[in-house]
Amino acid sequence: MVYLIIVLSVLARFIPHLHNFSPVYGALLFGGAHLRKRNSVWFPVILLVASDIVLTNFIYHLNIGWMELFQAAAFGSIALVGWLLRRRATKPRFFLATFAGPTAFYLISNFGVWFGWQSYPRTWAGLVECYIAGIPYYGRSVASTLLFAAVFFGGYEFWSSRRALSESHTSG
Repeated sequence: MVYLIIVLSVLARFIPHLHNFSPVYGALLFGGAHLRKRNSVWFPVILLVASDIVLTNFIYHLNIGWMELFQAAAFGSIALVGWLLRRRATKPRFFLATFAGPTAFYLISNFGVWFGWQSYPRTWAGLVECYIAGIPYYGRSVASTLLFAAVFFGGYEFWSSRRALSESHTSG
């Protein structure tokens, strides 16, 4: 079920949506919390890199290049943050993760934009300008992470409790 959520979330990138408002970050946190540690990073990152290649080269008609390394690291960082929720997904940990995941992505990916593109001068002021330009996207990332992670984690808890209840009725 966790793999399916990740696959469907990656496919949702192909449906028109606001930039940086998709189920991907929530799915990465969910996968980080529920998949085996090794699989929680490589599996979604490979899917996201493949979808980036298709989106960038064939839909947007741009060249992806070596910058994809920053994107892959940024996506992987969200799954790693999901590890905070492996043992106990308490409310404070959940809210910390839904903030920390998009923050890690924002910091890594915007650094990659500043470092790899010629859009901003390679100075401290250029780096700050790049981070400021990304703030609207960052806000959407935090909001979508909170929304979709709540749906995934809440749905999973509901499904797990219903399944446990049904198993206790059939065994007793």
